[in-house]
Amino acid sequence: MKRKRHVILYTIAVLIVLLANFPIIFIVFTSFKPLVDIMQPSLNLSFTPTLDNYKALFSESFDFGKYIVNSIVIATLSTVIGVSVSIPAVYGISRFGEMKKGVAFWILSIRMVPPIVFALPLFLILRLVGLIDSSLGLILVYLTTTVPLSVWVLNTFLSEIPKSLEESAMLDGASRSRILLRIILPLIKPGIVAVFILNFIFSWNEFFFALLMTQDKAVTFTVGMARFVTGYSIYWGSIAAAATISMVPMLIMTILVQKYLVRGLTFGAVK
Repeated sequence: MKRKRHVILYTIAVLIVLLANFPIIFIVFTSFKPLVDIMQPSLNLSFTPTLDNYKALFSESFDFGKYIVNSIVIATLSTVIGVSVSIPAVYGISRFGEMKKGVAFWILSIRMVPPIVFALPLFLILRLVGLIDSSLGLILVYLTTTVPLSVWVLNTFLSEIPKSLEESAMLDGASRSRILLRIILPLIKPGIVAVFILNFIFSWNEFFFALLMTQDKAVTFTVGMARFVTGYSIYWGSIAAAATISMVPMLIMTILVQKYLVRGLTFGAVK
């Protein structure tokens, strides 16, 4: 009886997982379908797989590889810089009482503002300094989101660390910078990894600012995918292939840091 119940529960769990991941499975299958099968009104699972959709991404007229490289560079640098800036900032907010009140919430409130509010002033500033259609300009724009999110999340992790550890280190002659590097960073490593993944996902999937701030040189893959929607037709096969390729870096990164990510997202949930 117990075994039968386990079988039923596992079957239900598998069905729920398949249902939740059906859009992803559908996109992957569509990326290997010929155009004639994609345009069928019914769901057709019997088809001859083809790589034509992937070949179209890297043709001479559409170099999707350049867009992927741009996305990797921009997402990685904006995430690394954002987390690096946020760590000393959140340490000061968390540990110095005169700075703590209201500062963390004020920083988070920047993240709450709709992106369209920042669009015009950021565009004018980047155009003034000549950073339109550049990776550096897009990285600076993304920092307006990655830094507030990092500060807010890491502030929770730092609040869980007792100040007595730092006081003991200071009695031994350790400086604030040494305490931050030698004591605080190892203890909040799960939080840093979780914040890194969250920020990378945002920078990787961001479309609005990438569309507004780029034209050709710094175009990311999200904007590149949108170019398959033309005034004459929509290339569903190429869009599905591009979406499938774009999932690969995120899957690899998540698998590599899965242990730290799960611990980081649940840190402090149970006292």
